[in-house]
Amino acid sequence: MTPGTIGGSIRIEAPPELRLRSGDSVVLTVIKRLDPGKWAIGIRGRVYPAFSDLALEPGAKLRARVDASLGKIVLTVAQEQPDPVRVALQGQGISPGGLAELVARAMARSGLPISARTVERAISLLSRTKLDPRKGARLVATLVDRGIDLSSPGVDALLAVLAFGEKGGEQPAHYRGRRFPEGTREVKEFVASLPAAGPGSRPSALQAYNHSKGRAQTWVVVPFLFRDGGEEIAGTLKILYDPFLSRPLRFALCSEGINFHLPLEGKSRTLTVYCDGEKLRRAAARGLDTLRAKFHNMGFEVDDTVNEGDGFDGFSPVGEGIPLHSVDTVG
Repeated sequence: MTPGTIGGSIRIEAPPELRLRSGDSVVLTVIKRLDPGKWAIGIRGRVYPAFSDLALEPGAKLRARVDASLGKIVLTVAQEQPDPVRVALQGQGISPGGLAELVARAMARSGLPISARTVERAISLLSRTKLDPRKGARLVATLVDRGIDLSSPGVDALLAVLAFGEKGGEQPAHYRGRRFPEGTREVKEFVASLPAAGPGSRPSALQAYNHSKGRAQTWVVVPFLFRDGGEEIAGTLKILYDPFLSRPLRFALCSEGINFHLPLEGKSRTLTVYCDGEKLRRAAARGLDTLRAKFHNMGFEVDDTVNEGDGFDGFSPVGEGIPLHSVDTVG
């Protein structure tokens, strides 16, 4: 949908606390896609499941007219608010859409300004890789946040390590691996055994990345490879770290086809699962009860829905509301 488009509707049940009357005008936020035709939307600070055939976009704010009857609410979209990312791109002479828009949105979610020069360099870098464009764009944004020159030697290899075990990333064929830890004690022992850059250690691009501080966000990325019997799990653990308070803010665990996201701050400390493909989503859904029981014992909740993989960029949900910073026309 484009700004100003009229027509199309969004249907929700009428919960008692949502006091809307026919003829009212309401602003709603598209939070994420749950299933084909099913969305999570925000109205007046609460989240509701909704159904619509419209081509909605996570993060979009829509104004709608209310038609309420027989316990159901139909929201007729009257006008879509201008998308600030697209406005920023157009203001710098870049056509929205494609890889340019993916990069710009990744910059915004990383808390960075959008500059034409950075977008162009990111596109050039990503075009040389086989990374998933959505996840690759966010990886590149973290490099920009650390002040890493996207044209410098070794950046391609660093990207591959940061995407370890995933599409286009470094593959685990030449790694020995280790048995997957079971229980809290073994997990703690594994974390304590992770290599760190210290006196006499061999420097690497990954160590340099992890030991540098981002201007907006500081992520630490730990590639992992576990083998248990004939099964192998490879991927990365990503930790958003607050260098001032010296504590983690969120975790993301990413492997081929499946991702986990867990915020550690705020009211909603809920683990969310994202999977590529319907077959993998059904398999993950069968394990939700076991996962929910384990995380409940640690004081966390687990989202009831296994979300589609395109709703996550490897670090955070693609519809997460991060304010767009000022447009940088110089950098």
